[in-house]
Amino acid sequence: MSTDRLLQVISGPTTGLLVFAFPPSASGPALFRRWLPFRPPGLELVAIHTPGRESRFAEPPVSSLTPLADDIAAAIDAYAERPYVIFGHSVGATLGREVAMRLRRRSRPLSMLVAAGSAAPDILGDTTLADADDQTLIGALREWGVTPDDMVDEDVADVILPVMRADMAVDRACRLGRPPTAEDRLDIPIVAITGDDDPMAEINYRSWAAWTDAAHSAHVVPGGHSVPFEQPAAVLEILVREAGRLGGPRLTVG
Repeated sequence: MSTDRLLQVISGPTTGLLVFAFPPSASGPALFRRWLPFRPPGLELVAIHTPGRESRFAEPPVSSLTPLADDIAAAIDAYAERPYVIFGHSVGATLGREVAMRLRRRSRPLSMLVAAGSAAPDILGDTTLADADDQTLIGALREWGVTPDDMVDEDVADVILPVMRADMAVDRACRLGRPPTAEDRLDIPIVAITGDDDPMAEINYRSWAAWTDAAHSAHVVPGGHSVPFEQPAAVLEILVREAGRLGGPRLTVG
């Protein structure tokens, strides 16, 4: 897998806060363009762009966690010249943690992990989605609000569902189904964000605290599972405020 194609710059570069953003299942970098009207001028936003989606739709999606996380970690390490934050939504949060584990001993430090709309890896959730039939997957997409009802037609499904199955396989590999050991815990702060209407809100809110030896904070925002894209200003405000507490640039969300 080409590591130089795994990153797509959404805004920047700047010398301010650097954020690597991991999209949810069956989604790509374009989703984070919804943040642009609210982006503080000093925020550099770089989205993870894995095969099978958007301009990489002709490439087969990756369903194996180890090579995917290894390659993303290498791409981030080569790009970052200063401390940075990983933001992940849903499946992107669990994959983001796996990448953070690989990056924690690199020379340019990871400052913080932000996990939105996701339970921590000790929560197994529905591990059958990677093997589910088309209608079950389409139902999950509608429930999560990732794809509007009128877009899930046969042609779109032919493109989206193989990507979703691969993403679900990666998420299943990320989920350990047990409490963390000392080796599993990060040594950086973890910030959890959930929508108050997300069916998993309480689990999302509480479960990440055990996965870090540093600070943990949890925030509830009005909205559903896709709250980072329903309430981008509120989510960005939390992100930049928590980064500022760690000594990062103090930015103002527009």
